[in-house]
Amino acid sequence: MGKASSYRTYDLIKKDIWWSSILLRGALMQLNVDLVKLEKRIVLERLLQLMLYEGGMEPGADGLIDWGESLDSYFGESMNVPLFFMMEGRIVGFTLIKLGRMLKGPDGHSNIKMNVIEEFFIVRPWRRKGIGTAAAHMILNRYRGQWAITTFPDDARTRFWRHVATGYKQGKSHEFSPGEHMGFPGQFVWMIDT
Repeated sequence: MGKASSYRTYDLIKKDIWWSSILLRGALMQLNVDLVKLEKRIVLERLLQLMLYEGGMEPGADGLIDWGESLDSYFGESMNVPLFFMMEGRIVGFTLIKLGRMLKGPDGHSNIKMNVIEEFFIVRPWRRKGIGTAAAHMILNRYRGQWAITTFPDDARTRFWRHVATGYKQGKSHEFSPGEHMGFPGQFVWMIDT
């Protein structure tokens, strides 16, 4: 499968779905970003377990990996948004975002209202094709405001988020190296204004 060479985003107003065209395998394909409905919560829970396992976390005695948070808030609070990424009618990933959170600013003291990507996952066969970048840019375009994205220095996602932030042309971004942003000490932080 070839790497995506370009994409365009077109927001659709209805049905909590928006899409982007991606050149993949030499063909123009459609990436949908869909709001996760309550009846699909079990699918989201399974994908979250897969993400945690691939991230090196071990299952407990019950066979499940403790995420440390409940998904309940993503189906009960309007400012917590669960989204699926869909290609060819298949779920190829998900994200969990929190909108309008009060977070510590770079000085470590002031509070700033920010949107946060809590989790972001692309299923292995669909990685390194531009789908994650396209989906991240679509989310930044859809939910305007200030964003904070963080990773730890040894996290493989650091390179991905740097690529997303520097490639985002409809706003401005700033990268803080570990130790530069006192609100997230020891982490890389990307502040993106959309």
